Amino acid sequence: MNNTEFTPVITDAKKSNKKPLVILVVAIILGLGGVGYWYVMMYQPAQYAKAIFTLEAEMQSYGAQSGQPQFRWRYDYETALNALDKHETFFVQFNKKIEALNPPLFDREMEELKENLLLFGKESSGGVNNSRRAIAFVKDAIGIYKIYYPESSTIQATLPPDIRRPPSIIPRTQPSDLATLFEQWKSMLEAAKPYADRMFNQEPINLGDNYFSDLKYLWEEIYNATKTVLPVIESRFGPSFPVQSLPSPTELEKTIPGAASLDKIDDFLQKLESVIIRGSAEGIFQSAVYPQSPNLQSRSQSMNESMKKLKEKYGK
Repeated sequence: MNNTEFTPVITDAKKSNKKPLVILVVAIILGLGGVGYWYVMMYQPAQYAKAIFTLEAEMQSYGAQSGQPQFRWRYDYETALNALDKHETFFVQFNKKIEALNPPLFDREMEELKENLLLFGKESSGGVNNSRRAIAFVKDAIGIYKIYYPESSTIQATLPPDIRRPPSIIPRTQPSDLATLFEQWKSMLEAAKPYADRMFNQEPINLGDNYFSDLKYLWEEIYNATKTVLPVIESRFGPSFPVQSLPSPTELEKTIPGAASLDKIDDFLQKLESVIIRGSAEGIFQSAVYPQSPNLQSRSQSMNESMKKLKEKYGK
């Protein structure tokens, strides 16, 4: 018998054996597809929401535990700095946890939620360094102001309550001649210079109303005039010339360029006092904890809306 006569039968048998295999493969593929769909569309979003809720709970717990620092007086910068350190430590860890989140695939809203949370965390921690710089700036401003007005109520307010003292009723002795006046002027300016160097030899600090740039300009103008103008005035009038007979800086400006700059010390000290009054420990701390940038405010609104939807969907 010719074997070739059985070939079609064998071929049909092979085909019939392949059908269950194909069905099995298709079933596996469909099954995997179903599992993938379940993972991407159901499991992963639920796990992501759970992670978000955990972070929210941590933030609420931190807020409840830290609370509002108890400032002992208006310029209690030690308490402010300690609170800023704790705030920064929390948000550094908080930001790392946000960065580690993996939003569900194909879910743009959850991706935006992560972006908004990252911005919120970075803004909250980023303001800490600015506040530290602001505290250092105000402390140096206090140092300068104290040189010129050591008994003022402004300086007394910066001290702890237990070491404040009533203002002295004895007026400061006023120089009677140019030599004494200029010696006192230069001595006070040199005493203020280390504070001013720290204040102005850095990137500008946002103090509001251009105070940083105004103060820096005034300081440089006064300091330069002291170096160039005072010797000319003393040379022209003599060291023993009575102070009361000296023309005003405005009059001197007509013949001695730059003399009017000496008169700007009052403007400088007034602006310095304003910075001190506005630079309370609590105010600086809150500017770090509650940043007010327009971008953050709009992102916060979007973040709150996303959180609300997440809670409605996943039952938090």
